[in-house]
Amino acid sequence: MRQLTAMCIGALLLLTCGGASTPDAGAPRIPSCATRDDVLGLSRIVEIDASGGPIFGRGAHDGYDFLKKGEIVLTFDDGPSRSHTRAVLKALADHCTKATFFMVGRMAVSDPAMVREVARAGHTIGSHTWSHAKLSSLATDKAEEEMELGLSAVAAAAETPVAPFFRFPYLRPSPAAADYLKGRNIASFTIDVDSRDFRTRDPEEVQKNVLTQLAARHKGILLFHDIQPSTAQALPALLSELKKRGFKVVHMVPKEDARTLSAYDERATKMLARKLQAGKTPLADRAVTWQQSQTVEPEVLPWATQTTGSTQSSTASPAANPASVPWYKKWLTP
Repeated sequence: MRQLTAMCIGALLLLTCGGASTPDAGAPRIPSCATRDDVLGLSRIVEIDASGGPIFGRGAHDGYDFLKKGEIVLTFDDGPSRSHTRAVLKALADHCTKATFFMVGRMAVSDPAMVREVARAGHTIGSHTWSHAKLSSLATDKAEEEMELGLSAVAAAAETPVAPFFRFPYLRPSPAAADYLKGRNIASFTIDVDSRDFRTRDPEEVQKNVLTQLAARHKGILLFHDIQPSTAQALPALLSELKKRGFKVVHMVPKEDARTLSAYDERATKMLARKLQAGKTPLADRAVTWQQSQTVEPEVLPWATQTTGSTQSSTASPAANPASVPWYKKWLTP
């Protein structure tokens, strides 16, 4: 992992706002409420230049690390899911802090109003494929379709350009997909702290998972899922505890917006129109009818130690507790 020690390194540009220097007129600014003593707030806003597809987090040996000791980035995957995402947004707003949401294309199309609600709250929106497919198991053209259609779907639902930020489903990158993102100038993000919220319904366990890992690592990119009730319930108390322990939130924003491809934009627009015509209630609030398989792919922490002849990691499959397995993990690639 590469520790950033300068404002500009290679293809990566970092600008901090709200510090001693005066930001440019068009640069994002830290809200006044974020500096209150009674909220977690924000310490910095980091502007990321995605040119060349840089990688962030400890999951890659050449990944960038722009965080200082005590700094964290809040990220949420797999949404939106109206009831849980709204609860997450409220908890973030109560602490006047910001996060990055890596949205699945199908979920975004199912509830575009919720996507726009996240955007209006000032959070950063990235993409997480179209159907949460494991890209390493797909042919090159299908993997590219998953990434591009997911990006176009999220942007269409948001009705505004989104960030060129991507996270691989199951935290499983493939060399071909990583190279493709570099060519498309899309940054990819792994994680440092896993809430493991999909493995439990207990909000206290989510909080314990996060705080235990932070006690050992002292900083990092935090992973939650805003489709999980355990995270929605845990977040208010967890944010307060992070404040109490002196952690500072860093918010990521893009230097430039993601550039979608017209062919996928057309497909995403048509699907969005069909979903809206299908019923007034968002699909994310109704019974899921997308085709499902019977296998569950566990997320694999990038730094997990694997034993010889085994693919078991520290995030073992939650098959022993099937009630906690989110339905999105059973999707088939369309």
